[in-house]
Amino acid sequence: MRTDKIISGSNLISCFSPQESKRKKKVGPAHIQCVNVRYDGSGPDRAHIPIHKISWLRPYPEYMPAQYTSYDVLKQPPWADPSLDSPRVAMPGFNRLDGLVDRRSYDGEYQMEEGVPRNTIGRTGMIGRGVLGRWGPNHTATPIITRWARDQGNIREVNGKRVLEVVVVRTRAGWSLPCELVTPNDRLGLSTRRTFLSELVRRGKYSSGEEASRALTSMFTDGTLIYRGYVDDAKNTDNAWLETISLNFHDEHSKTYGSFQLGEDYTWVEAHYTLNLFCQHKDWLKDVVELHRAHW
Repeated sequence: MRTDKIISGSNLISCFSPQESKRKKKVGPAHIQCVNVRYDGSGPDRAHIPIHKISWLRPYPEYMPAQYTSYDVLKQPPWADPSLDSPRVAMPGFNRLDGLVDRRSYDGEYQMEEGVPRNTIGRTGMIGRGVLGRWGPNHTATPIITRWARDQGNIREVNGKRVLEVVVVRTRAGWSLPCELVTPNDRLGLSTRRTFLSELVRRGKYSSGEEASRALTSMFTDGTLIYRGYVDDAKNTDNAWLETISLNFHDEHSKTYGSFQLGEDYTWVEAHYTLNLFCQHKDWLKDVVELHRAHW
């Protein structure tokens, strides 16, 4: 059985539960961000893999992946699994809902190799968990929250098409769609939920935080499915990887969350092709723009 190796890293978790509108899942990406580059941009080097050898279907007997699991993961915080190199450790329930941890993949049942999950897409040049807490899929939510851009109450148009605004969050690398690790059925994320809940409480319309929380849950009950599946991310390894579900929550008349004035870390920006986002996020945002027949 494979064991973990110590270095450094961190993570997030959260919880929430809306319904989903039906929309066909798009085909997931191949490896680009997690092959033949340093782990997560600045971590250990991955083993080099010829592009035609990424698929598990291609024999590669000389494959010698690097091994890496961060020190923060090995400390076993609540969001991380234990190492599996001790006979006293209970084996996680892979490929099923395991208590509060969903170990199922959106891409179907994954195979096990030497007692641990095998990446559903292919080789990454690294085994272990890196900075990811869970063996196998690590589930995230990437909500795409939109409203119409308005000037003095009127919806703004460019070349005869209405203009969308989308919520983005500030990161060290710039702006990003909100994206966090989540527990089963959470489609929003803890930080995003807290941001919108704070705005509800600030408005003073609710007598308690619990009442405001119920109101927020109601606002984000129904969303349109944009993407569900594997995420090509620099944190992925052969044994741990990111998957996401991305729903579009759209406030057509800016009567609920569309009227919120957000803070510095979360803000509304115009959904436009010049917006500098992580490549898959930009693809999903473009899908939302096309869904609403808006200007891009």
